[in-house]
Amino acid sequence: MNIRCTRNTGFYGMGSPIEIRRNDIKWFYLSHNETKQVETNEMECTIQAAFFFMKSTPIRVRDLGQTVELEVTMNPTLISIYVILFTGMLLVPVLHLNIFGIILLLVVYFIYVLSILNKAYVIKEKI
Repeated sequence: MNIRCTRNTGFYGMGSPIEIRRNDIKWFYLSHNETKQVETNEMECTIQAAFFFMKSTPIRVRDLGQTVELEVTMNPTLISIYVILFTGMLLVPVLHLNIFGIILLLVVYFIYVLSILNKAYVIKEKI
């Protein structure tokens, strides 16, 4: 089975490669805007993208006699979290939050980020 995998994560983590795993084993790395085509003898496997604590939901790929094209992107929800955090930092002086309000906002933010780390990347088949 031939698999062509493209990384399209924008400027997030563009200085570091993303690890692509096949059946939970390191397979290869993708750098910023890179495309690699690899071959495997398996008829079916699971593919997952990972970078430190951030991962994607595994995707099951089957050999249908043609090249399987996959694209790795950032989860739009995670991108919106960055925008919300930046906006929140600008609102701190406007809302006159004290240190406890700031700490509470940061705790809620980090709990949410920790809950989405296993879905930070999205792997989907190109059609």
